Amino acid sequence: MARTTDNASASAASANSSITNVAALANVSIATVSRVLSGKRTKDDDIARRVRAAAAHLNYSVNYAASALRSTVTNTIGLVIPTANDPFCAQLLDEIEPVIDVDSQQLLLGIGGDQATQIQRIESLVDRHVDGLIVLPAWEAYLSAELEHYASTLSIVQVGGRRCSSRTSMVSIDENAAMEIVIRHLAERGIASVAYMAGKEISFESAELFAMFHTQMRAHHLATETEWNKFGDRSVQRGFNCAMRLFSEPLVQPEAVVCADDAIAFGVMVAFDALGIRVPEDVLVVGYHDSAIARTTMPRLTSVRAPFERIVSECLRLLASGPAGGAAETAAAPGGSVRAPRVMLAPQLIVRDSSVFRR
Repeated sequence: MARTTDNASASAASANSSITNVAALANVSIATVSRVLSGKRTKDDDIARRVRAAAAHLNYSVNYAASALRSTVTNTIGLVIPTANDPFCAQLLDEIEPVIDVDSQQLLLGIGGDQATQIQRIESLVDRHVDGLIVLPAWEAYLSAELEHYASTLSIVQVGGRRCSSRTSMVSIDENAAMEIVIRHLAERGIASVAYMAGKEISFESAELFAMFHTQMRAHHLATETEWNKFGDRSVQRGFNCAMRLFSEPLVQPEAVVCADDAIAFGVMVAFDALGIRVPEDVLVVGYHDSAIARTTMPRLTSVRAPFERIVSECLRLLASGPAGGAAETAAAPGGSVRAPRVMLAPQLIVRDSSVFRR
């Protein structure tokens, strides 16, 4: 028993001497070292640079788990996504990581492709005492109970999908605006008919975009056919198969194809090449997500791009305002319940070669 106590004392002394050595090397107080390395001192001046240089020289790092026992702030943000392979998730991750790093925070990532796994990831991040949580629900993941459970004590922002809880803030893409700019662009090119290759039918975003497609088609007086518009996987193979079926038959064919993902659009363009159909001279093609595929196809693909910089800034702003989006922004819902804010952001259409031909 005495040996255990001695070891604990030695460990504590070692940890204390480490921060003491950093302070001595940087010629600052221990408190200053703590504030700089924890991110509580945000000013990037000579003092901060000396502290960081001394810490690097001595190979000293902050023990965030131990700090959490002494403080309610851990300078960590949790992010739960369905997959890192999805273009939206990948681009969001690329955008948020450097922003978090600049703010001297850490991003803790949880990946779960189904409801059970996402719940496990959320609980794990909460156990790590994250200061805030950003959640992108997976398809068919109903996280209402889980988010409601933590909403009163933890800042949570949901990105996209069907809203899980009125007590958690939400940032989403204005899907009506997305489809409106696509169909308007095609109408301005003189197109009279359009096919739509939607995503999975079980996806809330896919269903919403599918409905908006028909709304905007009617608004711009363009034609479409039921057999042209199908739900399916967001894959190159799906796009290829659908285009081969649709454009190999001697029937009336659409003058443009809108795809719910750049991968689908790429498959469509591969099929067109096999069939001798020219893009954009014969058929215009538009994708979604403005992934790396859009910039490397031949011709380059017109695609809808989400405003990732604004998504990240709004998420971090809502997290900083506290649980339920902050009292200043939270609205009272009918019955006296709390309703956290929802931010709708308009996307941008990146016009490239695949849709510039005018009829």
